[in-house]
Amino acid sequence: MKIQEEIIIMLVSAKEMLTKAREGKYAVGQFNINNLEWTKAILLTAQECNSPVILGVSEGAGKYMCGYKTVVGMVKGMIEELGITVPVALHLDHGSFEGAKACINAGFSSVMFDGSHYPIEENIAKTTALVNACDVLGISLEAEVGSIGGEEDGVIGAGECADPKECKQIADLGVTMLAAGIGNIH
Repeated sequence: MKIQEEIIIMLVSAKEMLTKAREGKYAVGQFNINNLEWTKAILLTAQECNSPVILGVSEGAGKYMCGYKTVVGMVKGMIEELGITVPVALHLDHGSFEGAKACINAGFSSVMFDGSHYPIEENIAKTTALVNACDVLGISLEAEVGSIGGEEDGVIGAGECADPKECKQIADLGVTMLAAGIGNIH
């Protein structure tokens, strides 16, 4: 009886790939996934282009795809079955505090906490708690200050420009990425 080697499928922190991208002067695409077909197309294209990729999942898409653990299992299974060798990060996009914690527990390698709708003190407190958890686990964390105009994942924003002092306060917490509202985009 031949014993096969166990293949460990690793999702990587977005921090690792973004640091390499900065040094190499190239961009890393982040594409939101909503189902198996989108995920497969993005992974195959990233492999064909020999490009690292960030797979984003909104809380709504996570629910649609039967939960965050299901998403992690699907992505890891596809990486293995498709022979994907490029770095892949699985990222919660515009998540709530509870959603970020759930994704961390499910095995995501990157999360975004959108605290833009909270007063800055509460945004700082919740972001600090996530920074501490993510640091221990090697997970990248994106935080948001200032909102984009319109509605995004249940957060309604006026499209204000983020206060630079508030941006610095959040950045100084040690987040990997900062999404700062600059009107209609960040």
